[in-house]
Amino acid sequence: MPALECDICLELFNEVNRIPRCLSCSHVLCTSCIIQLVRNGPLRCPFCRSLHNREVISSVDIPVHSVLMSLVAENSERRNSETLDESRHVEQVWLNVTKLRSDIQKADEEGNTVYASLVNADGQTRCAQVTLRDDRIHLHALKDGHPPEGSHVVAYEKIRALADETYVVTFLEISFSGVVQGYVYIRLLDDAGRTQQFLYFCTGEKGPSYANTCFFEVTNKGSPGEQLWGGDYENNDGSGGAALPNMQCGPKNYQDITAGLVAGFYFSGYGQDHNPSQFGIYTNNMIGYSEMSSLGKVVIGLEIVSNAAQLEDVQEAIVSSCGIVLFH
Repeated sequence: MPALECDICLELFNEVNRIPRCLSCSHVLCTSCIIQLVRNGPLRCPFCRSLHNREVISSVDIPVHSVLMSLVAENSERRNSETLDESRHVEQVWLNVTKLRSDIQKADEEGNTVYASLVNADGQTRCAQVTLRDDRIHLHALKDGHPPEGSHVVAYEKIRALADETYVVTFLEISFSGVVQGYVYIRLLDDAGRTQQFLYFCTGEKGPSYANTCFFEVTNKGSPGEQLWGGDYENNDGSGGAALPNMQCGPKNYQDITAGLVAGFYFSGYGQDHNPSQFGIYTNNMIGYSEMSSLGKVVIGLEIVSNAAQLEDVQEAIVSSCGIVLFH
């Protein structure tokens, strides 16, 4: 009979946070160990060192080992008390995520939507849509107002608490020509001020968001270092974009300029003339150059950004929605 424990952590597989998942090289790891590996960069098998054959931005991107999972389901043996003590909080989080996914699927079947609702200190109600796409849970940006009547409503704080603060992936839904072109997923690189601000503009937690803003400029078009610019939540044309209150740029983060690098909230005195809320996504490499204001990297959807940069009128491309992905 196949081993019912993960060869990395030596913990028994379970149906919550240690689901057995099969890498493209056929080696099997539990979900918790996979999360730890992904936090450190592209997913590489710890046994054979093979790269997984697709980008991973959520544990659901890696298939469950069906045979092992069947055996796990049949095995009613409880883990020892020490293991239970260590993982009680983690398992509760995973159980909540499982229920949330089930609630979204049920709402979809009924023609409804799940919304997260938040009441500010001043009594203002805001809400955020919660959706499934490719089985990944997406928490969209907050907006003013109440959830639509008939929606399945969950407290925003409960859903936000399920996010992994050590591995943050934001998303931009890009639309042009009247059609949603797809989602661009951006893994954040650090917790510097510029990165935190970008996150807040994706979630809308500090007020404004990038939702319904257009891209307004392409620099170095067709050349090395081509960059698509967006993020002017004030004027939507590149002339505005103040920083959020009390946000500072933070320390420099030098990264080689490669396609997919995201940068913003620039240091003064270096010839940068973009306002603090604005961000640029590189669509071409620029060999031998580095970017000091890096904040993230596109992990999926770079072709959408590249196509937007080729539009005759780049302002036709808009961020029709944005938010964060729950890595569970």
